[in-house]
Amino acid sequence: MSTTQHTSRRGITMAETIISTLLVGLVLVGTIQIVGPVVRSGSVMADKAIATNLARELSEEIATKYFTAPGNSDLEALAPGVGETRSTYNDIDDYNGLSNSPPQLSDGTKLTNLVGWTRTVKVEHMSLIDPSSNSRGYSGGKRVTVIVSKDGVQLAEMTTLHTHAADQIGFVLQEP
Repeated sequence: MSTTQHTSRRGITMAETIISTLLVGLVLVGTIQIVGPVVRSGSVMADKAIATNLARELSEEIATKYFTAPGNSDLEALAPGVGETRSTYNDIDDYNGLSNSPPQLSDGTKLTNLVGWTRTVKVEHMSLIDPSSNSRGYSGGKRVTVIVSKDGVQLAEMTTLHTHAADQIGFVLQEP
């Protein structure tokens, strides 16, 4: 009598392989759909922080300037004088219409790693009674708006109000 041993074979069948591959694929797709927006939102928040700092930096630079150019009798003009460059701006009006892409320092040095970013300035005469509305001419108050955008999408806007009283009391910080 011969005795044969039967060994049972154990393994994964083709059907089990297909089902497990399908389940792993579904879990992977779900994970990517969850992680993708989180990564993108982190990038947007970082861009907004950079934009806010760029707007603040330029607003602070503008705040150190005179309300009107010393010795200038034209109180209506909202533009730099003939031949003025940003490094020689001496009053708030000079910044009206300033637009740099990429943003620059006051000496003209371009800020690195900011390709596609734009920083613009708008200076307007404002009503002293209602600072949110414009006045038709010189009113003793100006509203300065700095807008920062990346690839055409506005990420930050900072508005500051300035009055002629600052010049009269010597509030302006003098540059060396």
